[in-house]
Amino acid sequence: MAGKRVNLSDLASEPALPEARKPAITESTPRSARVQQVAANPLNTRDLDADRAKIESIAESLKTHGQLQPCAVVARDAFLRIYPEHETTIGSAVWVQVTGGRRRAAALLVDQPTLEIVVKNNLADSREAWVSATAAENLDRENLDPIEEARAVQLLVQECGTAKAAAARLSRTPPWVTQRLNLLKLAPEVQSLLRAGEVPLRDVRDLHQVPAEEQFQELQQRRQPLEPELTAVNQTGDSSATTPGTNTNEESKRSAPRRSAAASAIRRLGGTPDKIADSLRTELTPADLQLLIDHLQRQPNNVAG
Repeated sequence: MAGKRVNLSDLASEPALPEARKPAITESTPRSARVQQVAANPLNTRDLDADRAKIESIAESLKTHGQLQPCAVVARDAFLRIYPEHETTIGSAVWVQVTGGRRRAAALLVDQPTLEIVVKNNLADSREAWVSATAAENLDRENLDPIEEARAVQLLVQECGTAKAAAARLSRTPPWVTQRLNLLKLAPEVQSLLRAGEVPLRDVRDLHQVPAEEQFQELQQRRQPLEPELTAVNQTGDSSATTPGTNTNEESKRSAPRRSAAASAIRRLGGTPDKIADSLRTELTPADLQLLIDHLQRQPNNVAG
């Protein structure tokens, strides 16, 4: 049976959707903006120039899949109320980016005309709110290297007034905040090694206590005791096959690095029980700390000779 014929003129005469039933556009509703209308966050501690490979990867994803997640922004006026000194920096932009700095850079790289944005003017309620939002976004996603983290933490401490207040803002411990701030006292060449991942954070934890001009040499000396241990671990077979009559000496050499490694670890963690405890609190969860305490308190089994 044929369906009812619809007259186009009848459709045109139907009443418009009442205002109350139209979807409301709120501050948090995603929308589009021209890339040139969105200024980069002037207080972002991320080094975008050093993140070129990641930005190129995001650019390829934008071309293939489009923008999957909007950038959080605030209105120009909201930003300038708390940072009037950055008016020249943001130029004539309508919006200022809070999160999504790499997405914005990638869009510029591939000449994408628009960005998906979501307006969150509450992030510009105060300088403290702005800096903590920027820092938390990057720290929670573990997107920053240790020095970039330290710079973000330093900005937040300046706005919050104390390391304790900054720690509360970031849901971190005060020792963790202090540890990051101490990284900014490291010599430039040591910071470069840390950023490149060539030295672990544990190796430079207390290096700020050494004069800057001596830090690089001290770092080299700290890492030297680990080299014999690696040699011993990689050894295979009986050493007496190549050096007869030296079993006792070789056995002594193999056992020495283990003691040296433990001593080196203790030194890197601070050298004293209270400093070691502070270092471990910044790295271990409460559950892991309790497990460590249980292991330390456990009496070793006596093995008959």
